[in-house]
Amino acid sequence: MIRRIICTVGTSLLTNADRPWHGWRPPTTLPDLYEVTQWLSKADPSSASAETNTLRALEIDASDELAFLSSDTEEGRFCAEALRTSYEAHGLNAFVATVRELGYGADAFTRGLKGLVDITLRLVREADERCQQPVLCATGGFKAEIAFLNLLGALRGIEVVYLHERHRQVVRLPRLPLTWNDEFVLRHEEFFRWIDEQPRRSEEVESWLSARPELRFLVEDDDHGHTLLTAAGDLLFKAAKERRSMGPRAIWPMADARPPMEKNHLSRVEHHRPEGWQRFMNHLCSIDCVSSVRYDESVRGGPKVRVIDAAKGAIGLRFGEAGADLPLRVETTARGTEQCELVATYFRKIR
Repeated sequence: MIRRIICTVGTSLLTNADRPWHGWRPPTTLPDLYEVTQWLSKADPSSASAETNTLRALEIDASDELAFLSSDTEEGRFCAEALRTSYEAHGLNAFVATVRELGYGADAFTRGLKGLVDITLRLVREADERCQQPVLCATGGFKAEIAFLNLLGALRGIEVVYLHERHRQVVRLPRLPLTWNDEFVLRHEEFFRWIDEQPRRSEEVESWLSARPELRFLVEDDDHGHTLLTAAGDLLFKAAKERRSMGPRAIWPMADARPPMEKNHLSRVEHHRPEGWQRFMNHLCSIDCVSSVRYDESVRGGPKVRVIDAAKGAIGLRFGEAGADLPLRVETTARGTEQCELVATYFRKIR
């Protein structure tokens, strides 16, 4: 399945050491964009920036689409544009989306976080419409920005990945079944819709809050006599609306009752087998929804785990390090894109 990787962008491309513009700090004049993109095209992605390091670990494919989320700062837009240019030069489809008001000013930062939620949900919705798999890459950018993407991923059921500068492997944050948030919004939907329509005077909002005190932690006052949803309240409301429009979440597929030894078709083929392959195969074949596992050379390249045929429940999986990995075709009882992606997400956690 083609991925739309939504990647927050920070300034590590400018501020990390060992580059021609070493020591750059705002408000110093930015280096030449062409110079930066030329350097970036030849640099080691594991050290060039936080974003390139994460994308390296994700093993992006030529079919993947990259959406770089820039802060509303000069250096944020600069780094996002440099990354876009570099990846487009390598044949990938990439674009930049700037989150308005997401910058250094504390007064506007809450509005910036709301803008981050709006843009991210729009990009995710577009990915769903195009049958792309959305992935939230929350490595670069402001810490609050990263925290909100993590929460958005949990509420919306989207995979969130992260990579610290000293890590070699990407960390996949677990999806959480936070359906209670949807129910909370539904119980107070009239209030959420009312306060979201336009700025409301604080005295008006108090008439609601006096009867619904549990909503107080989701609102805040501005400097003009209005009470608004906080960035967290806004996220909760919009994520719940998105969940309702999607219908019920995919459920884990039915079990294949055959014993694990009957699912393992790997031993019949001669091929390289990385260290630990037997333990891995035992684990994989013991998963209830797995029907068969066999060697498949066509799985090489692209993401380590990907859906091959959603209608038949076939998932491609590579075990081991790149260049010495074992390509596998895993047949499962899953059917359809949603259920296959649910299983694929679980497979990504197997070691």
